[in-house]
Amino acid sequence: TSIVIDFKYFHNGDVDDYTVDRTWRNEDGRIVEELKIKKDGKRLDSVEESQWQSFIEELIPRGIAKLFFFDGEKIVKMAEEENEDIEIKSSFDSLLGLDIVEQLHSDLRVHIMRNMKDDAKSIQMQHDKHLEERDAILDDISRYEAKLGSKNSEIRTLGSDIDGLEAQVSKIGGGFASKREELKAKRAFLEMKMVSLEAELKASIAGPMPLSLISKQVKSLKSQILKDEQILKRDIEASILNKKQSELSALLNSKTFWNGIGADSQGKEKLIKNISALFSVDEKIKESSMFNLSPLESANILSVIDSLKSNHIDTLHKTSQEYSSVSDDLQKIDVALVNAPNDDELGPLISKLNSLHEEQGILKNEIEHLERQITTKNSYLKMINVKLRNILADKYKDKNAGTQAELATKVQKVLDEYVEKLKVKKLELLETYLLEEIQRLMHKENLITKVMVDKKTFEIKLYDKDGNESPKDLLSKGEKQMYATAVLLALAKTSGKPLPFMIDTPLARLDVGHRDNLIEKFFPYASHQVVIFSTDSEIDEKYYSRMRPHLSRSYAMEYLPGKGKTRQHSGYFWNDKGEKIIAV
Repeated sequence: TSIVIDFKYFHNGDVDDYTVDRTWRNEDGRIVEELKIKKDGKRLDSVEESQWQSFIEELIPRGIAKLFFFDGEKIVKMAEEENEDIEIKSSFDSLLGLDIVEQLHSDLRVHIMRNMKDDAKSIQMQHDKHLEERDAILDDISRYEAKLGSKNSEIRTLGSDIDGLEAQVSKIGGGFASKREELKAKRAFLEMKMVSLEAELKASIAGPMPLSLISKQVKSLKSQILKDEQILKRDIEASILNKKQSELSALLNSKTFWNGIGADSQGKEKLIKNISALFSVDEKIKESSMFNLSPLESANILSVIDSLKSNHIDTLHKTSQEYSSVSDDLQKIDVALVNAPNDDELGPLISKLNSLHEEQGILKNEIEHLERQITTKNSYLKMINVKLRNILADKYKDKNAGTQAELATKVQKVLDEYVEKLKVKKLELLETYLLEEIQRLMHKENLITKVMVDKKTFEIKLYDKDGNESPKDLLSKGEKQMYATAVLLALAKTSGKPLPFMIDTPLARLDVGHRDNLIEKFFPYASHQVVIFSTDSEIDEKYYSRMRPHLSRSYAMEYLPGKGKTRQHSGYFWNDKGEKIIAV
């Protein structure tokens, strides 16, 4: 199996043609993946082959790629549940890299707690507080584990029912049943691979590797530490000289020193003054160190910085890409397992089997959610236990620990300022783009004239032409979907990346007026390139003829049940005369 993508990339005033060819082949039950990249028809030589995956990742960063994939059903769900603030929060953090900053914040807080000094009364209060937190977390874990046990029992029962139906399907299903067993075996293999990749990803981010994500700041930190070392060295030398100057001054000011030396008082004063001048320090070169680190602390930090390797991020990207690829393969297999031949005898069994698989999928999601909750609570529990151990271990910390805590606090302050300034800038852009898209997509003119996004909760407030807040629950279902579409489109624009748009099930459950708006105002102008995946019932003959002036090319995919494959047709379902030439 292979996928080939051709695209043009504009950089430094030049346009280059790229061909990316990704191939998967089965070698003795092992899936081997191969990546080939050509630039302007020739093998890409400007980048090492081992770095090709990272090169592609830099062209289309994973963190913002999801903003350019529109799913009609997702938009419907987002509109019905009115959870656009969650979508903005998750996308916004990924867009700005704030998820990484937030993790650094958390690590610094733990570091400060570990090195905090206080008197016995305050320490006892902290100890009691953490004990209460630990008890509450343990109660939550017990509750979640009870629910998890119940859900696991349900899914085991459901699995038995599925196995029974699978046996019946296998008995009468012929080739389809054989294919189904093959897909199930492949799914089991991929699920094991995902577990392995998850462990690999966790191991990758457990060490100092996250610092590689802020290489500029780390480089600046290293430079400042080296500078501080020079300042410390100069201060030590100055201290020694000051001591010697004091000793010399005391000697020169003593009467015994001048015994036998024929010098008048004026000569003595001049000599003392000249010697003092030799020891004076130029005010221009006086400078204080920024971090006040001890030599040992400086050496430890520099050692961590020097241990960072440029290929850490590349390795993480490669593993993440492989994880995403395996996840995509699993989704495709699940879709393939759901598809069944339309057979009178097999159909009812497959229909029931699909229904059970849907229930199984829902249960799996609930189980995964509970497991994530338990994992999160256990993480909190570990953090609380660490705090308790540190409180009980020692009442006082050494001077170095205090310096580390002070440094961590300063870093937190800088991070806060950085995040706030970046948020303000991007949120202003998001508000502007969101208002533009709402006014473009909704067919009621001047329905919304102002948009505000809360900087903390990311809640969106809409205002009418009179400046009054317009509650979103007053919008019709179609308007809510247009609003949700506008949110996703505004996020994509805020990213500043000119990527193609992929739109799946584009007209799901929309009324005629809003369908017309999407056809006329959204699809032709959403991006410089738009790829639409639609059925002939969504974009029908009427809509297709209206879109035709904007179309570069069209394809129709016809499934051939007898051959178990899909045939590609150049052109859409209708010809220029409006006659349907492909029946699906």
